[in-house]
This record gives sequence, structure tokens and C-alpha cells, in this order.
Amino acid sequence: MQIYINRNGERTGPLSIEEVNRRLAAGILHPTDLGWSEEDMPGWKPLLSFTGVIMPGGASSTAAPISMATPVTFGLIRYAGFWIRTVAFIFDAIILAVVFFAIAFFLPTSYEETAPVRKAVMLESVISLLYLAAFWSLPMQATFGQQICGVRVVDEIGNRISFMRGIGRALALVLSGLLFGIGYIMVAFTERKRGLHDMIAGTCVVKTESY
Repeated sequence: MQIYINRNGERTGPLSIEEVNRRLAAGILHPTDLGWSEEDMPGWKPLLSFTGVIMPGGASSTAAPISMATPVTFGLIRYAGFWIRTVAFIFDAIILAVVFFAIAFFLPTSYEETAPVRKAVMLESVISLLYLAAFWSLPMQATFGQQICGVRVVDEIGNRISFMRGIGRALALVLSGLLFGIGYIMVAFTERKRGLHDMIAGTCVVKTESY
């Protein structure tokens, strides 16, 4: 069997099963990297699900195809659901609220002073945007709230996202909220538990122990 590999958005191959196993053992490939074979269709799927592929440590894969949405103990992505993501959002909201309270304390305003109010709102918006994008693009791949809940943000093949993609995802969060929250609710019903903002940014939210 010859397998094509999709890693970090770059496609290579085809590689023999033996070469795939060698690269897995050497750490060049990861069990969750996607592969495709003309002999084992349809679609791209994790290397773990290919017959004959041996996982690091010596465990052989099964012959049954494994869906990207199927939770397993090792080697596959486990997607974070609606409620755990909601709890993470609440933690982040509390953290940001403390920061915003400090800003309000040092920038006292009143209802008559519209200019300072606008400045405070703009500053809070920028802080929120940078907070989300920065932590998603750092090695932990998660905000403080998400770290507490054991979830993180990855791209569609499980890799860390860039800062600019993080900015795009943060802006898309606003769109999900503007559509009467439908973009958020989609998490509960889509196959990989993706909201509208995830689909726009090309991201997923997974459980930390997925890998």
C-alpha cells in the first residue's frame, strides 16, 4: 500500500507502509497526521487507522477505519463539546472582566464623558482580541480558561495556529455572536463540534489529552 501524507498543509508521498512506520518511529510523522491511499478509500484519515501502520511503542493499527470524530485513548483527536467550551468561555470572561475593571479604575468616566468611554471600549476590544489570538498561537494553544478546562485550539489537522489565524478566529467569534448566537450553538450539532467561527478560521477545539 502506498500512502500520501498531509502534514502542516503540505502533501508528500506516496510512501510505503514500511517508510511510514519508520518515520513514525523516528518522530518525523505523528499518528494523527492525515493520510490517503488509492487502495484504502475514501478520504483523508489519521495514519492510525491504516492497516499495517505501527504506532510508536509497537502497537499495530486495526483494520477497521477510524473516524476523526471517534474518541480513542491514543492517537486520535477528541473534540471538545459545547458545554466544556462554554465553561472555558466563562472563565476567560471573568479574567477579562478583572482586567477591564482595572482599566475603568484608572480611566474614570461618566455618562456625560463619551470620548473616554469610547476609548475604554476600544481598548478593551483590542485587549480581548490580542488575548485570544496570542494564547491560541503560543505553545499551550489555549487561553487561561481553556487551559483550566483542558482544551486547546488547533488547525484542521491538529497543528498550532498562527497569530494571524488567531486574529481571524477572534473576529469570527464576534460574527457567531451577532447571528443570535447560532454560530456558537452549531458546536453542539456539527460532526467535529465546530462553530461558525471554527469553520471560517479553519480550526477545531480539542481536548488536551487527545494526543
